[in-house]
Amino acid sequence: MLSSWAGAAWAGDGLVTVTFAAPLDSGAARAAALVAPAIRDAFTAADGFRVIDLEALLDEVDAPPAAARLTEARRQKDKADLALSMVDLLVAADAYAAALVGFEQGAAGITDIAEVVDAYDKQAITFTLSGESSSAKAAWERALALDPGFRVAADVAPRVKRAFDDVARAWKRPPMGQLTVYATSGAAEVWVDGVLRGAAPLTLDVPAGRHLVRVYREGYRAWGGAVDVKKGAEATVQSSLKPTTGFARLDELVGRLARNPDAPANAVELARFVKSDRMMLVLVQADGPVAALRGLLIDGVSGRVLGRGQKSISVDDEFFARDATSFLRQRFVLESRPDDGGGGGAAAAAVGSLDGEGGARSRLPGDIERVETPGLVIAGWVVTGLAALPIGAGIGLGITTMNQQEAFRSRAQTDADVSEIKSAWLFTAVGADAGYVVGAAMVTAGAVMLVNGYAEQAALQDVIEPGT
Repeated sequence: MLSSWAGAAWAGDGLVTVTFAAPLDSGAARAAALVAPAIRDAFTAADGFRVIDLEALLDEVDAPPAAARLTEARRQKDKADLALSMVDLLVAADAYAAALVGFEQGAAGITDIAEVVDAYDKQAITFTLSGESSSAKAAWERALALDPGFRVAADVAPRVKRAFDDVARAWKRPPMGQLTVYATSGAAEVWVDGVLRGAAPLTLDVPAGRHLVRVYREGYRAWGGAVDVKKGAEATVQSSLKPTTGFARLDELVGRLARNPDAPANAVELARFVKSDRMMLVLVQADGPVAALRGLLIDGVSGRVLGRGQKSISVDDEFFARDATSFLRQRFVLESRPDDGGGGGAAAAAVGSLDGEGGARSRLPGDIERVETPGLVIAGWVVTGLAALPIGAGIGLGITTMNQQEAFRSRAQTDADVSEIKSAWLFTAVGADAGYVVGAAMVTAGAVMLVNGYAEQAALQDVIEPGT
């Protein structure tokens, strides 16, 4: 597979920018997998944007199973929290157990481990209050394995605080093990306990205990699960990622654009498929440990490249993610944001001009009711209408030429005025021909503008109402 998607960013002004990170060779696959989350972070950190799943933008109807399991897990946790607040320890213990099972089953959708750690903590408190110290110790150890910096709240009961402190002291130097993660799709993001740790294949040193692993790559259903790592041993995860519905076609279109990003037709076709106003394409090429990032901001309607930038970063550099995020944020994310009136660079001005005068408006279904008439259509009709002037002048001069020709023929060749009549006749004939030529050229130019203008209008309409 050529491309590695970075999801979609939806600007606050309603314009949708879909982002892609595409490796240009097999050696760049790992770097592209690391660039993808950097793109998401760049948009997430910028004001005026919210990041959405590409599946949602493509109207994927089959919700990932992980989402349903996490919803049920959160429902069980809310039930358990309420029961614990009412000191109904039996109900709380059962509900926390159900919630934690749900979190493990929904690990493919977890990117923030805090709610899981909180569930283990509350479960341990429930066990402590119930007098089940060994079960409480096991629950807190799992919480610390997920987040070594975790501490109980300051306002807990003294005996709960003492019980946790005993576990925490023993955990200061936790036993360690190794976790190795592979992915059937090749390079993919590896999240361990809610933290992005790198790209598969990946080997990590982690505290012994249970860990939640999530393997993710845009275009595939994320894999997730709980993995037990034993002291001094290696636990191996072989994740099987299955392509998401509709992404085979997307992969083909992204690959075509990556091979020829300056071809407007490739960009327009991809933009129509993902229903986007703009696209940010980051091409990744590897030269040993160095990844060359070449970014382009592209108008999804015309296919024009609005902005370019490039940067080389070592994949082995511990600051790779930070530097990639900073580069993308400064060069593309901030410039793709609509102008507040104080200027926003050439790219921002070009993006702002896509919607004509006034505020920017989205080209997504439900956001606008009709397509504004493109400027080319208006200009085409104006030029075509103005063509009547030179054509009319040509017709007038043509009539004059015919009269002068008749006058020339009716005069005797010896008349003194014949030469003047002939000169006037030739002059008006040339003027009539010029009028016809200019008029015809204006009609042709107007027709070309109309064809292109109505094609642009059709493209906009297709984004708003695909298939109409």
